[in-house]
Amino acid sequence: MKWFKAVGKKAKCPQCNAKANRRDVRVLYCKNLKVLDTTDRDRALAELEREKRGRQKAEQEAAEFKARCDLLHAEVLQLRDELQTTTGHHKVQSSRLQNTSEVPNHKASSSDGSTDFDGQYTLVNTLLISVGGNCRVMASCDYLNTLCVSQSSTNPIFRGFGIRKVNSSEQRLIKYVHLHTQPIRDLAFHPEAHDGIIASASLDKTLRLTSLLNDSIVQTYHCPVGIWSCCWAGDSNRLFAGCANGSIMLYDIRVTTGPIDVFYVPNNDAPVLGLQYLSPTVDQNISSSGGLLVGQLNKVTFMSESSVNPIAIQQTTNQERIESADGIAPIDNSENPASPDLLQDNSTSRSSNWLGNVPSYKPHNLPLEGSLVSLSALPQGRQFLASYRPSQRLPRVRHLLAELQSETSPIAETAYSCREIHNFWAGNRMKKLTRAKLFVGPSKESGLIAVAGNEDVNGALIWRCSDGTQMQVLQPPETTADNPILDVCPIFFSSTQSHYLTLLTDRMLHFYMWRTQNSY
Repeated sequence: MKWFKAVGKKAKCPQCNAKANRRDVRVLYCKNLKVLDTTDRDRALAELEREKRGRQKAEQEAAEFKARCDLLHAEVLQLRDELQTTTGHHKVQSSRLQNTSEVPNHKASSSDGSTDFDGQYTLVNTLLISVGGNCRVMASCDYLNTLCVSQSSTNPIFRGFGIRKVNSSEQRLIKYVHLHTQPIRDLAFHPEAHDGIIASASLDKTLRLTSLLNDSIVQTYHCPVGIWSCCWAGDSNRLFAGCANGSIMLYDIRVTTGPIDVFYVPNNDAPVLGLQYLSPTVDQNISSSGGLLVGQLNKVTFMSESSVNPIAIQQTTNQERIESADGIAPIDNSENPASPDLLQDNSTSRSSNWLGNVPSYKPHNLPLEGSLVSLSALPQGRQFLASYRPSQRLPRVRHLLAELQSETSPIAETAYSCREIHNFWAGNRMKKLTRAKLFVGPSKESGLIAVAGNEDVNGALIWRCSDGTQMQVLQPPETTADNPILDVCPIFFSSTQSHYLTLLTDRMLHFYMWRTQNSY
């Protein structure tokens, strides 16, 4: 009350500076009044503030040390990559000198010295694709001079798998494109469509179409199970996907909602690890329809193709069934078919005739036995290469070259079988599922050649398919039984008429160039 007495009638509240009167004052009576000592509380609060400041300083120092550690780790990885690249170049130069000294004056001999050929593959470069490994498959786009290699993501934020683009002409890495959350099992370009679209099949139950022109995903298809393989049909708008449950799904890129057909190999639900499309051919006045070679873990089946079911009828039937269940009258677009619109609903456009005919497929079991690991074929031919793991009956790795044959009868449907041509024998072990390749050789003398990794020789073997002879043994640097060749891909440059062969391991990519005797 001292401020009342000091000021008088002009008194104001010392807190809010409002005018105050004596009658506004209320007297509060306390029964018990105690004086508390807050020294301990004040000391504890002061210690808490000091601890907070100390913790903030420690966190800041830890962040600085972590940043320094990450920077040093990146420098270590860079130095290790440079060391490996330098070592690889040194081995390449040593191999060049050794191969040059070993080449005869007129003809180059094969590795086992059994047969002479007009040239051989020579190691020209080695690239480190991924420090962490997990490289599995690759595919070449010759008209873009681009080689795509599957690998795991090196970014800890965006974990998953994608493709590494490699400039095949300059033999240098371009960029990484992230695609899937699970490993990629297969990559495929259409052999004739020059659109830069690559199909990728992954265990994350998706099939993606990616444009290499802008490195973006243009279409994603979701499947109920993981996808093990994929390949394009003769029509550049359609492609197949082999699933883990043994089903084969046929997609049309103009239909974005899902597959236009699903078919199965009878009495077999093993994963489809290889798909190869064979175009229709006419040989010696005998017509052979096209179809799909389906490679499963325990058998190989040829699905003969025949266009008998219009896709418009099938899709209209499915659409009417769905609309009748919803109480909606079906839409008839037969007179004015709608054009495909990938940005709108396909419920009406899918029932039109612009998709053409959906082919039907009839299975034909081929008399092949063994544990299949790889399937390769030429789209325009009838020969294919099937690779098998060692078994109790055949304790060595076997690469079987066979030819598809058809038997036409006027009273029965065409039956398909195969004829074994050659057995290419390799080592007695195969720890990983590796892929062999069948392709046209770089010279007229070689014809068709087959290339497959071999863990026993720490490299790859090359056979000539015309007579079954072994042409060459390739032993890339740092290739061992625990780090074998996983995939093979040939490359042809039309501008320079040069042939290359790429071998992929878990981390490295090796480039081999075909050299004739005139080039030495």
